[in-house]
Amino acid sequence: MNIENYTNIFEDAYKTYLGECEQDSLYEPIIDLLGRGGKRLRPSLCFMACELVGGDIKKVVPTAVCIEFFHNFSLVHDDIEDDSKLRRGEPTLHLKYGLPIAVNAGDGLYALCYKALIPNKRLLGVECAWSIFEEIAEQSIVLLEGQAMDLQFKDKREMSESEVIEVLRRKTAKLFAVSAKCGAIAGGAPHEVAEELGVAWEYIGVAFQIRDDILNVEGEVKKYGKMIGEDISEGKPSLLLINCLEHCTASEKEKIYSCFQNYDKQEIEEVINLFKEYGSIRYSEDIAMKYLRKGTEALRQIDLKGKGREAIREKMVAMAEYFVEREK
Repeated sequence: MNIENYTNIFEDAYKTYLGECEQDSLYEPIIDLLGRGGKRLRPSLCFMACELVGGDIKKVVPTAVCIEFFHNFSLVHDDIEDDSKLRRGEPTLHLKYGLPIAVNAGDGLYALCYKALIPNKRLLGVECAWSIFEEIAEQSIVLLEGQAMDLQFKDKREMSESEVIEVLRRKTAKLFAVSAKCGAIAGGAPHEVAEELGVAWEYIGVAFQIRDDILNVEGEVKKYGKMIGEDISEGKPSLLLINCLEHCTASEKEKIYSCFQNYDKQEIEEVINLFKEYGSIRYSEDIAMKYLRKGTEALRQIDLKGKGREAIREKMVAMAEYFVEREK
């Protein structure tokens, strides 16, 4: 089964987890955001991990839906806190519907993600269902801690490279790990296999986010779905930004800081040129590839038993490489 098949399973299933949709002000923005698509990488990873360990994909659907709802909840709130303008090529929910409705929609997605887990008790048994619940609950805290670090940078404007990687781990990579781990749990994998899958995909998740940050300064709006350079104006602590701040002059630092909370296309382009001049983009690409290699090597070292597992493993490696090396 390829990633498109996993995506199709999710697309066919998720609307049944939205309830009756009687309150338009709640469900309209939720349906709008989910309907814009996206890569659906996290639910696809959840399906693939389940298949990798020999599980029944039908039994992991609630968990995959939960994870994608959780991911989209985080996007809504992240966009509000950063005052982002575009999400998947369209106005962010708080700009399109207003701040109160957007906050409520984000809260709604968060509540719905836990509601989606209810069938797991019947499908997987209490012990397995509880293990998945624990993973999602822990992920909630980790994400919020990462966002707190992100917001703190906007005031302090100081962060080490290791702290940036920790932000990426908490805000992005951990959910990749949870997606793989929960898929394996639902598929009946031994504890150590689920743990090893989680570790591997945490590395890959860091690489994915670094690549995403690079695309924010090198991509195209139509392909990328966000304003190019918007991460700079939001004061987002990316590896590119921190590396450039470590090497540029005092006056250039002030030029970069002046762009925070102020999207001026010409000034953003000047900062992007500084990233290029100081080799920050190339450096970030090298770090992304380092984490990708650590992740794929960890995937290949997992002891798997069963017919067809190697083919699925290589498919998972190929998916990781594609999304980290992607151009959009």
